[in-house]
Amino acid sequence: MKEYSLSEQFALISLDGMDAIHDTVAKKVALSGIAMAEVLQKMISNGSMKNSASFGEQLAGEISRVRKMSKKERHKLEKEMAAALKAEEALTEIPNLLGCDMTYYTANVTIREYRSELREYQRIVESIRAEILEPGEVSLETVCLLYLCRETGCMHDIFSVEEQEQIQSRMIEMMAATPLYKVLLETEFHSGIRNAYLGFLRAKTNLFKNPYLEGVNLLFPFLDRKQAIFIDMVIAGTTVEERRKKTIEFLRSNGHVCEEVPMGSERFIKVDNKYYRIFPSTRSCKVPIQGIELLPVYR
Repeated sequence: MKEYSLSEQFALISLDGMDAIHDTVAKKVALSGIAMAEVLQKMISNGSMKNSASFGEQLAGEISRVRKMSKKERHKLEKEMAAALKAEEALTEIPNLLGCDMTYYTANVTIREYRSELREYQRIVESIRAEILEPGEVSLETVCLLYLCRETGCMHDIFSVEEQEQIQSRMIEMMAATPLYKVLLETEFHSGIRNAYLGFLRAKTNLFKNPYLEGVNLLFPFLDRKQAIFIDMVIAGTTVEERRKKTIEFLRSNGHVCEEVPMGSERFIKVDNKYYRIFPSTRSCKVPIQGIELLPVYR
């Protein structure tokens, strides 16, 4: 089993589900996170993190550089990282889930997205969860990954709101015990991204201030890493189980890996590496169209 570098691990988390063709806001944020992961990886290797004071100065300089990345530099980084992970069969391109939405497939619109290899994605995510949610020492690599997830809006993909509250307490403990962690976790690199790409929301000064804010992705869907889609099908006279089965068949026929996943008293559909609920729904065109709405689950 291959051991991925810090930047590769974060790329598998952040690129999963991202548009593989278009330069979206969410992907710009993810690529800036990958650039920061490469910075942290280099600093760990050359020993720059041994002195927390000098580390803080170097980190500030690198953050300034990452914030000024051009579109050409981001594109180059994406292509290089995607090519390296594809060569390891850890990343593939598949039809975007939005392509399963009635509006898109009836218009023959093709959208591509990245999908991280399911077992590798799960292994990386569960390793982070186990180390940060259980008592004991937390490795520098895990702290770096947690920091990168916080700064790029990936927290809701990995942790529930209750778990994020627990992580906040752990972070405070780690910052008090380890000066290096304090320097890193008190540093932000997202504000430059926000100013460059989210200028129309300048008044929302607290958008990223609380990385544990419940529903931050729901309030700002342009940062959302999951899509809600509508699939037209006959609803009248069908059972929940029949609708779930037909939905899974349809998604699989469009290149997605799907399975039913029981979680508490509910049954979700896992599509690739994300979880969704199914609800009967209707869309109005010239006539009402029956179907189901596939809605993202935030744990």
